[in-house]
Amino acid sequence: MNALKDCEYSAFISYAHADDALWYQWVTHFRAELEQGLRAQLRGLSLPRMHMSGDNGPVAGMLGEELERRVATSFAMIIIVGDNYAQSEWCLKELACFKRLFGDEGLRQRLYIVSLVEGAMQSVAGSADWRALVPGGEQLWLPFSDPDDPQRPLDVYMGPGLVATPFRVPFERLRNDFAAKLKRAATGGLPSPAPPAPPLSLSPPPPPPPSRLLSEGVSPVAEAEACRAADAAPRPGPWLLGFAPPASQGSLAAAARALQGAGQPVQRLSPEAVFNDFTEFNDAHTLLLPVDDAALLMTRFRPGGHLEVQRDAWLQHGKPAERLLWLDLRDAGSAHAGSASPTVTFLAQVGATPLPLPALLDRLERRERLNVQPAKPAAGPVVRIYIESNRNERTLWEPLGQQIQRSWDALCRQLAPDLVPPLSLRARGLPVDQLDDFPNLDDADGVVLLWGKKTAQALVAQIDKVERKIAPGRDAPPGIVAFLIPPQASSEPMPAWGWQVLRFDARDEDKIDVLEVENDQLKRFLRKVLQRRRARDSQTPDGPAPEAAP
Repeated sequence: MNALKDCEYSAFISYAHADDALWYQWVTHFRAELEQGLRAQLRGLSLPRMHMSGDNGPVAGMLGEELERRVATSFAMIIIVGDNYAQSEWCLKELACFKRLFGDEGLRQRLYIVSLVEGAMQSVAGSADWRALVPGGEQLWLPFSDPDDPQRPLDVYMGPGLVATPFRVPFERLRNDFAAKLKRAATGGLPSPAPPAPPLSLSPPPPPPPSRLLSEGVSPVAEAEACRAADAAPRPGPWLLGFAPPASQGSLAAAARALQGAGQPVQRLSPEAVFNDFTEFNDAHTLLLPVDDAALLMTRFRPGGHLEVQRDAWLQHGKPAERLLWLDLRDAGSAHAGSASPTVTFLAQVGATPLPLPALLDRLERRERLNVQPAKPAAGPVVRIYIESNRNERTLWEPLGQQIQRSWDALCRQLAPDLVPPLSLRARGLPVDQLDDFPNLDDADGVVLLWGKKTAQALVAQIDKVERKIAPGRDAPPGIVAFLIPPQASSEPMPAWGWQVLRFDARDEDKIDVLEVENDQLKRFLRKVLQRRRARDSQTPDGPAPEAAP
């Protein structure tokens, strides 16, 4: 297969023009979102354009020869199957050309098949011509059909420029997998410390190795060696306790307290992690997925619901399968435990054996007895500042968060030098284009909105939308507006409906920083965040928070 540096196109999009017209330029919008998403993920990497015959198709010469040249100079092919594609002999010729040039390995690694409507997928997959090109039926289809009406595709946008949440879930699976392959190709396939995300596959990934919990029959020497082998490596972060249905929140909180009491630092994951590509996985050591009696969430996106969504994201982040554990929160006499419920069926498919909380606690206790010390928390209670991301500045919240993190660390060293461990600030993305579907921001200690390309009227509308998601009055978290220069021109800061506006230099998207003259105002905002967090901690059942300097 050809190298990325030799490609004229990053992807050859094979589609029927009539499908694009029928569904309101669906293919055109899909291509635009994919190109933008890849640029954001692969910043600094020069990517070839994508081929769409409606935009850059041949205008002269022999069509067959030109088609073969364009497919041959593409890194990958994306087939978008709608009703009109199913009737097109020409589209099958494009697939046949791809297979001839790229072989079976290309079908496995560089071919993506998008299904717009369920009927077209069934018609194409069942045809003799298709089965001849893709024998065995093992090629993965990525369904983009509407679960409520399988004969129409998911809407790309929920409003002007606002990507719809149901579309985003399968779209980001494709985008993340494609981005990982492009990145590996651009770096010459050099090995990375973490294994690459597994390629998309119709078959479920192999089951994880048996649990590291050892049976009582293992000798103490063997147990000590196994514990040390599993835990001696430096830990990049704590355990993450995955999210579950609302009915299980009490059990989850009790499990988190029990694990922390056993010396294991634990952070709880919330469903909003779906919106930020599970960035919390990057620094986590172990993912602990809770299994309960409640119905699976998010089954419209995966048959295994929220459990499969979290498991797939963990593996796609290159995390080891052996660091994925399953916590059994089901009642001992639960009818679901031995029945063919969707949860039990999914666990059987992936070879997962949920472990009761006492077994995990016993494992931690034995590790303590063997002097294999658990990792100490890298930081104290987490302070959360939500930073807006939107269609125009979707990736800016991360570098802006890093700059605010540096200011926070300096402020804590000054105001609370004796606070051990110090309060740890975590910046989190706030996708305002999905805010209507976003949970209440009850855990926010601060909020930062962006004033880049939007008008003053649009900013006021977003402030109103955010304020409806947070506590009112004196309980509201402090907030600021980051006035981005560029695209805005430098001017005197102005209030925005009661929110302080601070100017930030955004010429380098990787190093967004507050202007020097605004630095004291940023510190004032962070002091309010610190005071709010101390006040909130003093009201928790665990007792008052440690005093810090005023």
